[in-house]
Amino acid sequence: MITFNVAGFLTDFTNGESRIVLDSKPTTVAQALDSLWQKYVGLRDRVVNERGQLRPHVNIFINDENVRHKELLDTQLPDTCEITILPAVSGGSGS
Repeated sequence: MITFNVAGFLTDFTNGESRIVLDSKPTTVAQALDSLWQKYVGLRDRVVNERGQLRPHVNIFINDENVRHKELLDTQLPDTCEITILPAVSGGSGS
């Protein structure tokens, strides 16, 4: 079973859902994301660019491992895992 954890403002594009379980059994991160886009079309453009590449301000983790340290969206998935989509947080006051 693949479970997505969607964080931050991205839940605006998942009807407020932060935990989404997939019915399908994808073998790569890209396939899992494609299944997620089927349910939440508006989320896609916030996570990947027009060429389907991961946006620089978004991190995706398989369990505790960042896909940027693996094969990005081509990273193979185990049968059961949690995929966390985490937008970067910035701003605040310097004082």
